[in-house]
Amino acid sequence: MSSEVEKKNEGTDVYSILRDDIICLRLRPGTFFSIKDICEIYGVGRSPGRDALIRLAQEGLVTFLPQRGTMISTLDLERIDNERFIRRSIEDNIMRDFVAIFSPSVILELEECIRDQKECLKEKDARRFFALDDQFHRVFYKETDRLYCADVVEKECGNYKRLRLLSLMVEEKAMSNAVEEHEAMVSTLSARENLDRLMFWFSLHLDRIQTQERTIVKRFPELFSNGTVQDRRDNSDLRKDFLLSIRSRG
Repeated sequence: MSSEVEKKNEGTDVYSILRDDIICLRLRPGTFFSIKDICEIYGVGRSPGRDALIRLAQEGLVTFLPQRGTMISTLDLERIDNERFIRRSIEDNIMRDFVAIFSPSVILELEECIRDQKECLKEKDARRFFALDDQFHRVFYKETDRLYCADVVEKECGNYKRLRLLSLMVEEKAMSNAVEEHEAMVSTLSARENLDRLMFWFSLHLDRIQTQERTIVKRFPELFSNGTVQDRRDNSDLRKDFLLSIRSRG
């Protein structure tokens, strides 16, 4: 690609776009590709494309394989467990601080998120529901003036997010359970009930995915790391929406 084209496309934030495609499961874990594929599909030069892949590799979302190429990282349950621990540890303290300082107007904001989630539940829109779930929890960080911590969780816990989204798509009651848990948290806050009850619902909400892991791994074993490199997939997977393909199979 010429230097003029690279200069023209250097402003494209291919890192953010590609990261979103990976985390939102538009791109199937285990898909192989080349830097040329990324440049062509995302319309960027080699330099920004390469820089984006390096950053994504540092986050465990892309894997460089000698003599094999580059791969959208498969789901590593050990890493996911550590990412979940990071989020839980931070958010546990956020919730405790939140209870002591939150304003009544925040309840309305949380309730609005829940209403929107219920609409997504009716439409079975897992991806939008997923975004609203993050929006719901970000309210706690914002109210406690800890948005920096929210950004840290977002950056460090991308693999955990992929598993969360996959669970919403394949587990029949995952979205309805999340709504019920959110409602219970808001009800507890509105009634100014004790912290222990709030933390019960919070813990149930964040830990539920652990009970779903076995079912998900059994259904999609090829998406998970098992100590071996999977067979190379056709890079045409880069042009397909993996999550929608799951829905179409039912």
